[in-house]
Amino acid sequence: MAIFQERTDWGRELGNVWTARSREYGYQVVLRAEYTPLSRDFSDIILRAKSAGADAVFALPTPPDGITLIRQMKELDFNPKLIIMIRAADAVSWSQALGKDGDGVLLMPGWHHSVRFPGVAELNAKHQQRFGRPADVLVGPAYACVQIVANAIQRAGSLDHTAIRDAIAATNMTTVVGPVRFRPDGTGIVPTVIVQWQSGQQQLVWPRDLGGVPLVYPLPAWRAR
Repeated sequence: MAIFQERTDWGRELGNVWTARSREYGYQVVLRAEYTPLSRDFSDIILRAKSAGADAVFALPTPPDGITLIRQMKELDFNPKLIIMIRAADAVSWSQALGKDGDGVLLMPGWHHSVRFPGVAELNAKHQQRFGRPADVLVGPAYACVQIVANAIQRAGSLDHTAIRDAIAATNMTTVVGPVRFRPDGTGIVPTVIVQWQSGQQQLVWPRDLGGVPLVYPLPAWRAR
């Protein structure tokens, strides 16, 4: 696997996690390359990953960087079997900008409108009625935040900031993103959801038992699309 690491705190954090987990699960990191956000030329890291024989690319680009990366990977005929782009591929503009070249990319937005959690079908139906399309992947986490805060205020029985904060920290409830709790450091404990662009649509591929469809793997070469 090749890690295209954004030169930011978040980029380094994920790069460290992916590297540590690769050792844990037996994957080999053949390249870990940093880049500056909003770069225009990624050819150096792409060619290095291609030369190293990377089968997978893990990255955390902004949407503009992700779109540029995909376009230049195609131009340089770099054909990994799997591409994960956290953040970049979340918005519907991904497919609008890239067309079929955007297919196959995996994202981890925390939600999908077909996931089988309580309240999802109702939320998706309202979104479909109002906007004429299924709920976007960021709708669920945003709605879940409102569910959590409303529940915390109710349990706190007060609008006092400290009381609400303590109630949020003690959250143990099921939302449209599934069961939610929080660690002592404030990070959330929520189910992992993986989505893949397939034929211009975002499809849930993990967890399979919560409504996921088969993963497209390995990705077809650019020239075969």
